[in-house]
Amino acid sequence: MNKTGFEHPRDSYPDVVREYYAGINGADAALPPRETEGDTWHCRSQVSRGDVLEKAGYSMLHITEGRIYDSPGSIKFFETLAYPANPRAPGFVFLANLNQTEKAGRSIVLYTDIFFQDGEPNDGAKALFARHLQPIYEAHGRDFAARYKGEAGRILAGIGGETGVMDFMQEADADPFIDEIITAALSAYREVLDTTVGLEPSEAQYDAMYRHRARLVEWLTMEDIGIRFAVESGVPLALIESYGYPPVVRY
Repeated sequence: MNKTGFEHPRDSYPDVVREYYAGINGADAALPPRETEGDTWHCRSQVSRGDVLEKAGYSMLHITEGRIYDSPGSIKFFETLAYPANPRAPGFVFLANLNQTEKAGRSIVLYTDIFFQDGEPNDGAKALFARHLQPIYEAHGRDFAARYKGEAGRILAGIGGETGVMDFMQEADADPFIDEIITAALSAYREVLDTTVGLEPSEAQYDAMYRHRARLVEWLTMEDIGIRFAVESGVPLALIESYGYPPVVRY
């Protein structure tokens, strides 16, 4: 068996994100979806490549007999990353996974944020993104100010806006919290993109974007713990690169 059967993250998320990117790039920008699998893992993935989002990919990955936090375990992992063509437009990331290990039982990791491809934080974009998420946090009695815990500055090679959510929870706390967060995050990111329409990037900003993309490739390959779990469990790195890595890196 190569699928976990876990309820979270929802099986509907890939279709939600596919339609979302079609609304930005156009439906014809989507490459054919891929279903890839091994004996103990299964991955559904797809990529959109368009004029607005140079690359936007998603995956739903199941690992049923892997190594999670150095313990035998299983994981269901949904992830999407978007890289705009304009270096002045922030990128987007959302991931949610439910992992189960012999040592720790079941727990959920949730992360969503914008990131700055040119390395120049945009305070207006950060405030807009947070404004969509904070009411959901407060409605569920969670501390929005403490959501990054000990992870601040460690994610996405330091270019993350740290204005979204990096949090951990028990499975019992996921419903409907994660559904509400992904809906709010997608809505917020569309508004963030709208604020960048017509902004003309400089050559220096393109150069900065390529430098940060190169650093992000290094970080994803060497430091991203989710990718480490996947590769140690037999998932080909090339598959992860196909949907999640930056579209163009120039050295």
